[in-house]
Amino acid sequence: MNTSCQPATILVVDDEQAYRDAIADVLRSRGHTVLVAGSAAEALGVLNLTTPELIMLDIMMPGVDGLTLLRHLASDPRFLAVPVIMASAKAMPADRFSAWERGASAYLTKPFTFEEITSLVEYWLGPPEPDEGVPVAMDERLATV
Repeated sequence: MNTSCQPATILVVDDEQAYRDAIADVLRSRGHTVLVAGSAAEALGVLNLTTPELIMLDIMMPGVDGLTLLRHLASDPRFLAVPVIMASAKAMPADRFSAWERGASAYLTKPFTFEEITSLVEYWLGPPEPDEGVPVAMDERLATV
């Protein structure tokens, strides 16, 4: 894992303000610009104005849930190269598979630690290590964080 990534713009989408604020504070302390949204509709409004380098997306939200928003993002060419880290209290393997099937880059189960957040963000935003040349499967990548 690369622990020295360049500052980036990150969108945090979560209907729970406490999670949103805590995640934003941690990411800002690492030098990132953080945009926040409390719903899928707010997120789409932000995404109409900018394309972040990474999106952290809660699954269980009122109205349009995170998986539906993820499916929408996966259908838009602007977001194909943008890593999406899903976050949810749902911890069953089927929940993880459902997120990966729709295009998630990683999956965090709530509650998670700040170290888990920063490790995943740095992994997905950091430049490849010099000895990396062969892509690895998603589950192998997650096992390294």
